[in-house]
Amino acid sequence: MRIIRWSIIARLLWLWASTVTAQTALNWTMHSPQTSPSKRTSPGMAYDSAHAQVVLYGGIDAGTNALNDTWVWDGANWTQKFPQTSPPIEAARGSAIAYDAARGQVVLINGTLNADRSRFTWETWVWDGVNWIHKSPQTSLGGGGSNPVMAYDAAHGQVLLVLTEQCTGSGFFTWVWDGTNWTLKSPQTSPDPLEGYAMAFDAAHGQIVLFGGEAGDGCFNLPITSDTWLWDGSNWTRTSPVTKPSDRWLHSMIYDSAQGQVVLFGGADSNFNPFDDTWVWDGANWTETTPLTIPPARFSSGMAYDSGRSQVVMFGGNGPNSSLSDTWTLQAEAPPVVVPFIGSVVSASSYGGFAAVSPDSFVEIYGSNLALDTRGWTKADFTGNQAPTSLDGVEVSIAGQKAFVNYIVANPGQVNVQLPSNIPTGAQQITVTNKNGTSAPFNVTVNATEPGLLAPASFKIGGKQYVVAFHSDNVTYVLPEGAIAGLPSRPAKPGETIVMYGNGFGLVTPNIPAGELAAGNSQLAASLEILFGETSAKLAYYGLSPGLVGVYQFDVVVPAIPDNDLVPLSFKLGGVAGVQTLYTAVKQ
Repeated sequence: MRIIRWSIIARLLWLWASTVTAQTALNWTMHSPQTSPSKRTSPGMAYDSAHAQVVLYGGIDAGTNALNDTWVWDGANWTQKFPQTSPPIEAARGSAIAYDAARGQVVLINGTLNADRSRFTWETWVWDGVNWIHKSPQTSLGGGGSNPVMAYDAAHGQVLLVLTEQCTGSGFFTWVWDGTNWTLKSPQTSPDPLEGYAMAFDAAHGQIVLFGGEAGDGCFNLPITSDTWLWDGSNWTRTSPVTKPSDRWLHSMIYDSAQGQVVLFGGADSNFNPFDDTWVWDGANWTETTPLTIPPARFSSGMAYDSGRSQVVMFGGNGPNSSLSDTWTLQAEAPPVVVPFIGSVVSASSYGGFAAVSPDSFVEIYGSNLALDTRGWTKADFTGNQAPTSLDGVEVSIAGQKAFVNYIVANPGQVNVQLPSNIPTGAQQITVTNKNGTSAPFNVTVNATEPGLLAPASFKIGGKQYVVAFHSDNVTYVLPEGAIAGLPSRPAKPGETIVMYGNGFGLVTPNIPAGELAAGNSQLAASLEILFGETSAKLAYYGLSPGLVGVYQFDVVVPAIPDNDLVPLSFKLGGVAGVQTLYTAVKQ
C-alpha cells in the first residue's frame, strides 16, 4: 500500500479544480487604519489563509535600517504581533515570504551577510499565527545567491524560491520547498541573473509568471528589462507578449484569484523614478488598467492578495521623495447582490464528468453568484479529521443534507463538494447557499455508484484520453516519454506497481463516511477489475487513499502484455463496465 505525499495531493486537486474566471473593473482604495506599521520599503507580505489575515514582516525603514517586526491586517486595521521568537534583525535585509497552501503556513527565508558582505547565509522560518519557528531542513540553501523572491506554485504543491548572483559567480538559482527540505532545480533555460524582479503564481494558467528586473552578469549599471518568463514546474520559458509594461524593476506583483489574473503595480526606471501604473496579465498579454483612483507612484512596496476579502493589499514603498506607510486595496467594483443560480451539476470533470452523481462522490456545481471569493479547503478548515460543510459562508445541501465544500470560485461560478454518504438514490434536489441567499433547487440523478478514473482533458494526447497514473517515485507519470511538455513521464513495465485514482466507486470496508479523512487502509465493498486491453491486472490495493477525503486509490500491478504506447485501459465495478474510453502506455 503506497502512501502519497502532499505534493501529489496538490497536483490531484489542481488537475481537478482548474477554473476560468471573468474580469470586472478594478479600483484602488486608500485606507486610514487606527494603527499602522511605520514607513518602510521592501516589507514581506503574504496572506495567511489559515488565520484569515495578511502577515507583514520587516523591511527597511526611512533611515535604511533593517526591521524585523511582524504585523497583521484584518481588512480594516493593522495589529502588531510580539512573537516570543522572531528571525534575527541582522538577517532582515535579505528576505522573501510566501504562503504555503499545501501545509497551511507562511514561509520566510532570511539572509545574513558574512563579514566581508559578499555572500548570504540563509535561514528558513514559518509563521504559526503566534510565533516564528526556525526550521532546520536537511537540504539547505547554502550560501549562494541574493535578491530572493518567493511564490507558492499551486500546480505542483510547493513554494518556489529564486536566488540570483550578479557579482560573484553569476547565476539564477531555482529552489522548491516541500515543507521539509529545499531542492535545487536544474532547468534547461533560466533568465539572466536579476535584481528587483517580481513573480506570482498564475492560477488560471497553472504557471509562475516572472517580470522585469535589473538584468546582466555584472554588479552595477545593468540594463532594466521588461521580459516576461514562465515557470512550468521544470523549466523557465521567455514569452513575447504583444503588449507589456515599460522596462522597470522593484515593482510589486500578486495573483488576484477573484479576477483570475496577475496584478502588477509601480516599480522604477533605471534612475529610480517611480511608476504609478497598474497592469494585469491574462496568460498571454499584459494590459494596463485605468482605475478611477490611483495610488501615488512608488517602488519596493509590499503586496499580498487577501482571498478572504477578494482584494489586493499594498503597503508602503518608496515614493518620489521618501518612503511611505500608506495602505491601499485593489478590488473589483461591488456587484449588485444576487442570489446563487445553479446551471449544471456533474460528477468531478477530471474523473469522467458524468450527468449523474453518487453518494460519497465529488461533484462540480456550475452557475452564477455561487461564491464571493475563490479558494479551496485547507487543513485549517478541518475540525479534527472532519471536512468543512461551509467554506467562507458557502454551503451546499442535497436531499436535505449538507455536503462537504471542497472548492469555491467567485467568477463565473463554481462549487466543488463531496456528497454525503447516506443520501437516497433517484431524483434529488441540490441547492447552494451563501450570504446573499439560497439558489432555486436543481434536480440531479443519484445512482448507488458513478465511477470514474482520474483522466483530465490535459491528458488527452493525439485525440486519445490517457488515465493519470504514477510510477513508484510519485513524480513520474505513466505516459509515452515526453508526451506532455514539462511533465516527467515514461511507460509502465510489466510487473511494476503503478497508482491510479478514482471518484464515485461506492462503499468501502471498514466503513469510512463522506467528509472524513481516511485514516487507514480500506477496501471497496464491490468487486473491481482493471484491464489492460483484454488482460486483467492484479490489484495490490483498491480502497480510499489514506490521508485524503473521498479519493479512491488503486495500486495496480501491470500485467505482462506487449509494448504499446496506446494500451486500452478499462475497469469493471461489481461486474459492470465503466464508460470511460482510456489509454495507458506499457513498455519493457
